[in-house]
Amino acid sequence: MVNLALDAYVWRHLSLSFPAWSVKRRRRFYRIYAAMQMLWYVALPTAEALGYEGLPALFRNIFQTYVLMAIASKVWALPWWLIRDLQWVPRWILDRLRQITSNLPSISTVETSNEIQVPEGNTGVETITRAAFLSRLGFVMGAIPLLGLGGSALTETAYRYKVHRVPISLKGLAASWRGKRIVQISDLHTGSWDHREAIERGVERILSLNPDIIFFTGDLVNTRTHEVDPWMDILSQIRAPLGVYSILGNHDYGDYTRWPDQQSKVDNFAKMVATHKALGWDLLRNEWRPISNESGDLIHLVGCENWGKRSGFGKQYGDLPKAMKGMPLGHPVILLTHDPSHFDKEVLGKFPQIVLTLSGHTHGMQMGIEVPGFVRWSPASLVYPHWAGHYQIAEQQLYVNRGFGFVGFRGRLGIYPEITCFELT
Repeated sequence: MVNLALDAYVWRHLSLSFPAWSVKRRRRFYRIYAAMQMLWYVALPTAEALGYEGLPALFRNIFQTYVLMAIASKVWALPWWLIRDLQWVPRWILDRLRQITSNLPSISTVETSNEIQVPEGNTGVETITRAAFLSRLGFVMGAIPLLGLGGSALTETAYRYKVHRVPISLKGLAASWRGKRIVQISDLHTGSWDHREAIERGVERILSLNPDIIFFTGDLVNTRTHEVDPWMDILSQIRAPLGVYSILGNHDYGDYTRWPDQQSKVDNFAKMVATHKALGWDLLRNEWRPISNESGDLIHLVGCENWGKRSGFGKQYGDLPKAMKGMPLGHPVILLTHDPSHFDKEVLGKFPQIVLTLSGHTHGMQMGIEVPGFVRWSPASLVYPHWAGHYQIAEQQLYVNRGFGFVGFRGRLGIYPEITCFELT
């Protein structure tokens, strides 16, 4: 109903923005707009009836991107239209008072004071009121997400991998570890993948960094474990001399789909655990591992299950005290935990022995602005104080990976898929 009301609002401002257009021309424009909206209303229930999750990934990605574009365009246009309409509220009230108290003429339809005047003699230039200008500005602003998101999806930015090289120093690290490389990947979301050659290119990029250790920080799939099946041959190539270690993300538990019965969900999760093993990845579920280099010097690695402060992003399965139980002191501790809010709420200041926390989850919202040394912003910053990149708070460090894959929107607008390469110093 809300969306239908917004569609009616679009029609209202189409007539206000372009009063010189004929009714026939406005109707032709709106029929095109309405036809595009009908795709949404018809396709969604049809896809649900057919089994949305079972439809080809490319179809789901295109559909979800289109829905996001449609919503974003209205959201960007709405403030300007509201400004245009709300400015007439006091005029309407004053007009009603005038009609009640006197016989003065109505001013509700008088817009001459709001006109952008055209010098005499320039009859070829259209006179436009400020109100009409705001209505037109709404259409212009609404076109920005259409062009930006649509252009991003068409130009394959979802697969434009970017390597972030991060020199990092860990307190208590033995000299024999210096020069070693740790690669972090996160948020694969294999259920969204629809370009095999691009995924092969991404894995080749990971291996070309010659990592000594690889960490995967969760979200292997979108909803169900079988999504990873077509990609097992590629992902099994991800190996490192000192091992590949992984954790689970909020999407990996099967919480975001409907199951015919509880046993089906249990079986799905059992397959998830078995899949990590089949890939040769050491899955840490609220537990720790000692990692030894050639010299016998240790790093202690802790892996937590999903823990987030927001209930909409999955249940809290993580148990950090349990994960660290029995771990001896005296070696640097690295924590893998999917959601960076875990660092903010449970790690920072409470477990000072954890010198580095590696997370993912946010994707940097897959859109934003990053100009090194100048500006760095994403809508993700409205939800997460630590949403992407490297943070140091006192003697504890956090790194939030922007995600290798994507979900929902088939694209990356300013925030590109990330492969992180830590060089220990």
